[in-house]
Amino acid sequence: MTRKKEILILLLLFITALSIRIVYLSQTASSPLFKNPVMDEKYHVELVEQIKTDNEPKEPYFRAPLYPYFLTMLSKATNGSFFSMRLIQIILGSMLPILLYLLGLRLFRRKVALIAAFLAAIYPTFIYYDAALLITFLITLFSVTLLWALYRYKPNSFMSPLIIGVLLGAAGLARPNILLFGPFLFIWVIIILKKQIGIKKALAHYVVIGISAFIVILPVTLRNYKVSGDPVFIAWQGGINFYIGNNHLASGWSATLPGIDKSWEGGYTESIAQAEKAKGRILQRSEVSDYWFDQTFKDIAEHPAKFANLIIKKIRLLLNGYETPNNQDIYLSKEFSSLFNILLFQGIIYFPFGLLLPLALVGIYFSFSQWKKFLPIYLFLLAYSSSLILFFVCARFRQPMIPFLLLFAVYAVFKTKELYLEKNYKLLIIGGCLFIALMFESNHDILKLNQQRVKAENYHLIGNAYLEQNNLRLAEQEFIKSVKIDPTFARGFNNLGLIQGRKGNHVQAQMNFKRAIELDPNVVESYVNYATTEIVQSNFDEAISILLDAQKQFPLDDNVVLKLGMTYFQNGNIQKANLAVKRALQLNPQNKLAQSILQQINQPQP
Repeated sequence: MTRKKEILILLLLFITALSIRIVYLSQTASSPLFKNPVMDEKYHVELVEQIKTDNEPKEPYFRAPLYPYFLTMLSKATNGSFFSMRLIQIILGSMLPILLYLLGLRLFRRKVALIAAFLAAIYPTFIYYDAALLITFLITLFSVTLLWALYRYKPNSFMSPLIIGVLLGAAGLARPNILLFGPFLFIWVIIILKKQIGIKKALAHYVVIGISAFIVILPVTLRNYKVSGDPVFIAWQGGINFYIGNNHLASGWSATLPGIDKSWEGGYTESIAQAEKAKGRILQRSEVSDYWFDQTFKDIAEHPAKFANLIIKKIRLLLNGYETPNNQDIYLSKEFSSLFNILLFQGIIYFPFGLLLPLALVGIYFSFSQWKKFLPIYLFLLAYSSSLILFFVCARFRQPMIPFLLLFAVYAVFKTKELYLEKNYKLLIIGGCLFIALMFESNHDILKLNQQRVKAENYHLIGNAYLEQNNLRLAEQEFIKSVKIDPTFARGFNNLGLIQGRKGNHVQAQMNFKRAIELDPNVVESYVNYATTEIVQSNFDEAISILLDAQKQFPLDDNVVLKLGMTYFQNGNIQKANLAVKRALQLNPQNKLAQSILQQINQPQP
């Protein structure tokens, strides 16, 4: 093929990918979640504002820092426009099909590479995450770029291991679990590279990869030590995530801790407070992480059978076609995008992953006769999937695997035709049986989803976004929908109470808060909101009684204790107010409101 035709193919792939992403972006711009990010997207937006104002917490990074700083650059360049920030991301994300095509050319025939690249251009979860304010699209680009660079490796040049190390280190700053690929690369060095340049040079190349990756990461480690005296390598959330994914009550996919506030902010502060309470002293962040690692290993030792079952479940979750949510339900986008109704659906199969995964694994099976050629991709898929199973599995975490699965899935189709023409019925039958078995495994409701609850949570999410816009009418409509479709949904009643409270209907608000607590006593906001309605009516004794109940239920929640202290202060009990606010600061020394309230309490009284 001529160079001009090759460039034309690359251009068409980019235009196809970008066009379909622009359609999606335009359609979903009508969603209230577009301008009012929630959960992890909200965390990133808030962190961007802290970085821009040089107001970051003086502690090691909790999460890998590359994406927040990348998003900060986008925010500065676009004056904080969510549409423009997302637009730049989809432009970058539209490079993925090009990279996949170039990688595919080195592994398969041109048709396989081209079809896989085209599928990547229209693959729904790529479209979704390219437009989301999440690290997902960036780590997927890094993964394909890393493998492409590995297949362009020049054994007689030290630039090749240097490039691989830099890419690996940068990817680690985006998502640290990808660094597990480093040890797996040693297998490739020993099996493939050694034969090309000898064992000494091969080991030297591996050392260069390791050193260059370390040098890329080193500034982050030094920064962490500088601000805190705590030599955290990249981020300190590893221990908490390990416990989330492996305790005996873990679901295998949900990013929540048993007995810990399910909100992002509450979970963060309470996980620290619980570790410090157990150790009886203030802990460095690395020590908090170590505490949760230790708790995980103790839990595994006490419940080995449950741990084994959990590992099996996580493997099955990895294979399952359902797009398991972690930040928000990806299927919610179908409410705002007609495009997504075409590209993503649930029926007899969970399309597309429920079809992609079985085809891809058949393709991998067919490729074993050329295993040396495909070894880098095998190692990447094994390393990355292992890193997920070690922690927890959900849709956005498996995105970096999908480009390679697309290549093998298309290869499986072409190889099936080839085997049929060759009359290689034995291999066809084995492949066919594998495909059928995987279709069953990938297309059943492993989570045993309560569809009413899923829809209720989606309505609730939209309602929260309207609430952020102060659009009480539309917010109330969504919350009513949530409790109508699932009358046991406590958070829906809680937020209906918020609406009623803002309207001044305190009696109705209290009824909703009571109902929320009855349905789920583990939702801390319901207690605080219930107490607030009593405070507004100057019923301080009743509010204090509610907050004391909340404190018993949530002893490590600094906001509950702070609210209690503020209520004591309003009720004139300075001594109890002082003790409560100090306790809140013990639980969370970064609570600026508690710091301000304590100053007010300690001011001389007139």
